[in-house]
Amino acid sequence: MLSCEKPEKLFPQPMVSKGLQTQTFKMGETYENQLWYSFTTQQIRTNQYGLWHIGFSCNNAPRIIINGGLNVNFSIAKFGNCSFKSVNHDSLRKANWQFDNPSGEIDSLAFGRCFKPMGFGKFEIVDQIFILDLGAKIVDSMRYIKLQLLGLSGGYYGFGYSYLNDTAIRFKKTLAINPQMNFVYYNFIDHKEVYDEPFSNNNWDIVFTTYKKFVPDPNGVPFPYIIRGVLINPQKVEVAEINDIPFNTIDLNFAQKVIFSKKKDEIGYDWKQYEPVSDRYTMVPNRVYLIREAGVIIKLRFVDFYNDQGKKGYPKIAWEYLQ
Repeated sequence: MLSCEKPEKLFPQPMVSKGLQTQTFKMGETYENQLWYSFTTQQIRTNQYGLWHIGFSCNNAPRIIINGGLNVNFSIAKFGNCSFKSVNHDSLRKANWQFDNPSGEIDSLAFGRCFKPMGFGKFEIVDQIFILDLGAKIVDSMRYIKLQLLGLSGGYYGFGYSYLNDTAIRFKKTLAINPQMNFVYYNFIDHKEVYDEPFSNNNWDIVFTTYKKFVPDPNGVPFPYIIRGVLINPQKVEVAEINDIPFNTIDLNFAQKVIFSKKKDEIGYDWKQYEPVSDRYTMVPNRVYLIREAGVIIKLRFVDFYNDQGKKGYPKIAWEYLQ
């Protein structure tokens, strides 16, 4: 028996015109801007980089991220089986400083698994004290923040912190989980919550921003570099990097067979390469990214890193939906 109902569409139809699209992102010569982008609507929203220090996740897997790209020093150290009072300037000699791997995977985060699942959506706080190094440009007495997590319940994160030689918590804060966002963010200098995501979490795909990553130096030794690149919204999209295949030859049949990843830095920074002779960045040839959302696939390549006046910090992409 035939149904008289119309069949449902498998995937949402793009709201943009077909064919190749191009877009330039104005990070600026000093990379002061971060730019959030939706391929479906072709909307860009811009905000200033570096307004937050730590972020608390708003999904069902609680975690804490840090803004390692603020400066080369910004990192955290963890101390277990100790009291808040016992962690002080002497503790700096024993500190094992860490920052987040931009992949975003929980075991690569500096805070790590600081929330222990207890079943039925409940979590226990792992007993640890954290020191955050805000960077050498901060006044010495305020450079190091000592932090303790106090709870996660009723849709709120609770934490307390002080300066390093304080014997007790000076500031107590709660941050409400916002299900419309990936994270809620906090600034320790201004002592307040800040809003970093200008789109709700289902309305952006990628962000051009600054972050920190271990990158091999000329001798192959990993070194923590502040870099500029692209992070994805893993709640919405996944990505595959394709090498040594020309952009124009990649079709839907090919794209449907590749393996995609939800690592936040799967696009990352290495679509460009520095040429010391010309003192310029050039685009890596035949490096293509496939971006998939709900089965719809986009292919993307980077065209340039400079604007028409030759100023750096203006990455340009070309992309199209695969039909």
